[in-house]
Amino acid sequence: MLRSAGCGKLEASELERADQAVGLWIPPLRIVLLNVAHPSLKGLDPSSFAFDITRVAWHEWGHALSIDRASPADVADGPRYLELMPQQMAEAIRESGYRRREYTHEIVAEIYSILMLRRRLGEAEKPYWLHKEIYELVRRVAGWNH
Repeated sequence: MLRSAGCGKLEASELERADQAVGLWIPPLRIVLLNVAHPSLKGLDPSSFAFDITRVAWHEWGHALSIDRASPADVADGPRYLELMPQQMAEAIRESGYRRREYTHEIVAEIYSILMLRRRLGEAEKPYWLHKEIYELVRRVAGWNH
């Protein structure tokens, strides 16, 4: 898709990362791609499958918003923001191999997807477990309002 759009191709390391993803935001194409045949989705009942795909779609849209709207200072503050995240979420980001310059985008994407799913369940307020600074980052960067 990138080559047909005149954007060249991904480096081998980026291609490997992309092949392992359930979803991707492709900035030059301004498109979200979802891999509905991803092994992590195999065997899910229809309701769980729909939930997971919806979460991934919101997550990738959160990436799009963050990549477009996060300031250089926001990106530089990624390691500090990661320290403010719930421990399990921070560990998942660290262990997934994201680069330090990607932390802010990953944080915004993950929290945005959670907030969108909570809103669909009628829970629009800030979750008690979410640090106020992270919530304000997502509000500012993703345009989130409750």
